[in-house]
Amino acid sequence: MAEVATIAAVATASVAILKTFVLPEITSKRQVRYEIDQLGTTLQWLRLYGEEAYKNRKSDKKYKLYMNQMLDIALEAEDIIEEFIIKTKRGRNSINLELCHDLRDRIRNINEKVKLIPGTPQSTGDVPGSSYRDSSFFPVQQKIKVRRAEIFKEEEIRDEEPVKMYENSEKQVIDLLTGEDKELRIISIIGMGGVGKTTFSLNVLKYPKVVRKFNCRAYVYISEKYTPEEVFMSIMKSSGSGDSDAEVTSEKVSACLKRKKYLIVLDDIWDIDAWTKLKGAFPNSKNGSRVLLTTRHKRVALEADKSSTSNNIHELSAINDEKKSWELFLKNYLPYSSGLVSDIDAYFSSHNLVEIGNQMMKKCHGLPLAIVVLGSLLSSLERKQSDRPINSVWSEEFLRSSWLCSQGDDSHKCPGILALSYDFLPYHLQPCFLYMSLFPGTSMIRVTKLFQYWIAEGFIQSSNGSGQTLEDIAKDYLEELIDGSLIQVGKRRSDGSVSTCHIHGLLHSISDSESTEDKFSQTFDSVDEFNSKQDSSSRRVVVYSKEQNEKYLSGSHNPRVRALMCHGDVHFPKDKCFNSLFEGFKSLRVLELNGYTKGIVSLPKAVEELIHLRYLSFGETKLQKINTSYLRKLVNLQTLNLKGHEVVAGDQSKKKYVVLDDQIWYLNQLRHLYLKNIGLPAANHKRNWPMSTVPKFGIDNLKQLQLLFVQAGDWINDGGLDKLSSVRKLKIEECLSSHSEKICGAVAKFTELRSLALIYKTCIDQPVINEELPLASIHLSDHTSLISLHLKGRILNWSRNIISFPSQLCKLKLSWSWITEDPMPILENLSSLRFLHLGFESYRGERMVCSSGGFVSLQTLELVSILSLTKWKINKRALVSLAKLVIRGCENLKKIPRGLRHLNTLKNLRVANMPQLFLSRMAENVGKDWRKIQHIPSKDIQIFLP
Repeated sequence: MAEVATIAAVATASVAILKTFVLPEITSKRQVRYEIDQLGTTLQWLRLYGEEAYKNRKSDKKYKLYMNQMLDIALEAEDIIEEFIIKTKRGRNSINLELCHDLRDRIRNINEKVKLIPGTPQSTGDVPGSSYRDSSFFPVQQKIKVRRAEIFKEEEIRDEEPVKMYENSEKQVIDLLTGEDKELRIISIIGMGGVGKTTFSLNVLKYPKVVRKFNCRAYVYISEKYTPEEVFMSIMKSSGSGDSDAEVTSEKVSACLKRKKYLIVLDDIWDIDAWTKLKGAFPNSKNGSRVLLTTRHKRVALEADKSSTSNNIHELSAINDEKKSWELFLKNYLPYSSGLVSDIDAYFSSHNLVEIGNQMMKKCHGLPLAIVVLGSLLSSLERKQSDRPINSVWSEEFLRSSWLCSQGDDSHKCPGILALSYDFLPYHLQPCFLYMSLFPGTSMIRVTKLFQYWIAEGFIQSSNGSGQTLEDIAKDYLEELIDGSLIQVGKRRSDGSVSTCHIHGLLHSISDSESTEDKFSQTFDSVDEFNSKQDSSSRRVVVYSKEQNEKYLSGSHNPRVRALMCHGDVHFPKDKCFNSLFEGFKSLRVLELNGYTKGIVSLPKAVEELIHLRYLSFGETKLQKINTSYLRKLVNLQTLNLKGHEVVAGDQSKKKYVVLDDQIWYLNQLRHLYLKNIGLPAANHKRNWPMSTVPKFGIDNLKQLQLLFVQAGDWINDGGLDKLSSVRKLKIEECLSSHSEKICGAVAKFTELRSLALIYKTCIDQPVINEELPLASIHLSDHTSLISLHLKGRILNWSRNIISFPSQLCKLKLSWSWITEDPMPILENLSSLRFLHLGFESYRGERMVCSSGGFVSLQTLELVSILSLTKWKINKRALVSLAKLVIRGCENLKKIPRGLRHLNTLKNLRVANMPQLFLSRMAENVGKDWRKIQHIPSKDIQIFLP
C-alpha cells in the first residue's frame, strides 16, 4: 500500500513547486501554461484517485497494477518539474523557446498517460463525487493528548508487571544467572522472530535479584548488519568506562570487564561467525560473570554452549495457552485496557465478537508480537469507524485481509500478519514508517532528527488553523505509529515526550521490503556495493562504510535520488572533492555526511546547484572550508547541522574557530540551525559599505527558526535575536556578561519556548573565569511552555522567591552557579520537576536539606562535583517519587543521608568518584550505611580510575 503514500507526497509537493517555481517563469508562454495547468489538475486528481482507491482497496493484482502505474506517472512528473527548474537556474537568463517546447511535450505526454489508466477521471470524463473523504489523523490527536497525561503512571505500571508468558523459563534463567557457580557461563535464549526474546531478556536484566548480583550490566542489540566495534563500544559505555576512543578492541573490553562481575546481554545474534568475533571480549575471572544471548538459530546457541558443563539453552515457543493469548490481546485492546469495558466476556457476546475473535487469534499462532499488533489494529479500526457495528468492522477486515490467506505449516512465521497494521495505516503515515528502513535494525533513533527528515521530505503537511508547528504534527504522527505498535519507544524525556525510538526486527523487515518494492529506498553496506548495484529508480540511498582501505564513492548520475546518507569513511575523489557527487544528485532534499574521518573535505561551488536541498548535515567530519556564499543559493534549506564536525586550518590538523560570512542570513527558510566551533557573523548592516545594495539584516531574517544551537558572539549585540518569535529550543554557548542584556530581552519575548540552555563562559584554569548569569532578569516565570532549562554560570543573589522559575518546569540543570545558600528550599517547590542535576560548583555551601513535602514529582536527582557539600539531610515524606539517585565527585560528603532508607520508590543508585571512607560505609552487610541502601534494587558503586 505504500504506493499511495508516495503518490500523495509527490503530488502535493509537485503542485506546490508548479505554483511557486514554474508558472512565474513562463507568464508569456500561453500553450505551456495550459499544459502546466492541466498537469496541476492531473496531479491533484491523481492523489484523490489514489486515496479513493486506497479507501476501497482490494488484495488483487489489478489494484497493484493501477497503483504502480500512477506511482510511475507521479514520479515522472516530479522528475520533469525538478529538471526544468535546474535548467532554468543554470541558464540565468530568460527561458528559451526550445526549453519551453520540451517542457510542453513532456507534460503533455504525462497527461496522455493518465488517460490510459481505467477508472481515473481523465479516462472516463467523470469527476469523483462527495464520497471522497480526506484522510485525517485529527480524531486521534485528542486521544493522544489525553494519554500523554498518564504516560508516567502507565510506564511505571508496565515496569512492575511480571512476565507471565514464560514464567518457568524466566525462573530457570534467573537461577542460572544468580547461581553460586563462579565460572563464566553463556546462557542462550532461542526462538523465532516475534516470540518475545528481547522482552524476555530485558525483563530478566531488570529483575531485582539480577540487578543486585552484578555491578556491571549491559544490553547490546547485535542486528544482522552489526560491526564488532559498535558492539564493543556499547559494552564499554554501559560498563561506565567512559572510553571514547574511535577504535575499541575486544582486548580493551576484556581488560575493562576483568575487574567487574558482569552480565552482558547480546540480543539477536544471527550466526556463529558473529559469536566467534565477539566471544574474546568476555574474560573468565571466575567471579560468577554471565553472558546472556538471544538468537533465532539453535546452532548459534550450541556453539556458544560448547564450554558449558550444563544445559544453558532455553527455547521460547509461541503461546500454547489460549487464555494467556487472550490476556495479551486484551492488554493491547483499547476498549478493555483503558477501562471503558469492565466485563469483557459480556462485551464480546453482546457484539457477537467471540467467533470472529477466535478465528483471528488462531491466525496469530500464539506469536506475541502478532497478538500485540492485532489488539492495537482492531482498537484503531473501531475508533476510526465508530459509526459502524463493531462486529461488522471486525468481520470486514477479517475477510478482506490478505494476511489471513497464508498457507502451509510455516504460515505463522511469515511477517504478513505484522504487515496488516502497516497496510491499514492512513496514507500520510506510510512514508513515515518506511523511513525506518533507512536506519539499521532496531537501532535507537533520535526523534528530533527523524522529524527533520520527515519535514525535509515533505511528509508532514501543515493543517490550516490548527496552530501546530510542523514539528508538533510530526510528534502526533509518531504517537500514532507508536499507538499502532509499529514503532516502539526507546526513551522518554522528563515531560513524557519521546526522545528516542526503535522498531522491532520483523517490522523493520517489512519496512525494508516495502521500501525496496516501491523504490522508496536502497541501503548499501559498503561503497563497493553502492558502486556496483545502485538502482537508478530508487529515491533514497544510504551507504555505510566500516572498511579500513580507502574506496571512493564513484560519480553517478541519478536525478531521482531525493536523499543521500553516507555513514562512516565513505571517500570522495580528492581532486574533485564533492563535485562529482553533486553533479549526479541534483534533486536531493536530504544530504547527510556522517563520520568521514580519514581525510579533509571542502564544500565545492557545485553545492549551490542543490536548490531543492532541505536538510544538510555533517557529523564527525573534518571540513577545511565552509563557504556560505555557496550555501546562500540553497533557498529551501530548513536544517543546517554543523554541530558534530571539526574545522581544520590548511594542511594542519588543528581545530580552528571560524566565523561564517553574512551570506548565512539569506537562508530565511531555516528551521533548525546547529553550529559548533563556528561563529555567526555580525549583521551585514554593520559593514562599512556606504554604497552597498545588500539588504540590511542579520539573524532577524531567520524568522522560521524553531531550533537554534549556536555560540555567542558580536551578532547578539547587533540585535535581532528578539525577533525570532518562533523559536522553541534555544541553546547559546560561550555567553559573556556583555551579551546578557540582549539575551535576556530576547528570551523574555520567547513565550513559546520549550527548552532553554544558556551556557556562560567558564574556565577552571587560573585565572578562574565564571561569567555572571542574570537569572532574575530573564523572567522565566512568564514562560508557560518552558519544560527544560539548563543554566551554566554564576548566579548572584539567589533569591528565596520561587517566581524565578516556571511552575511547569520538568527538567533543570545547574552548574558553575556558585550559589552560597541552600538551593533546595526554592527548587523543592517546583511541583512538576522530574529531573534535577546540580553539577560542578553549583552550590558552595556545606549543608543541604530536602524538606518534608518537597520534590513531589522528582524522579531523578544527580549531585555531581559539589565540592563543598559535607552534610545532606532528607526529611520524612520528602522525595516521595524519586526513582534514580546519582552521587558523583562530591569529595567532602561524609555519608549517605539517613532519610534515604524511607524512599521506597528508589530503584537505582549510582555512586562514583567518592572518597574511600564514604564507600566503605556502604559496604554490603558490614558498612554503617548499608541498611540505608539495602532496599534499593539496583546499586552501582564504583570508583572511576583517572
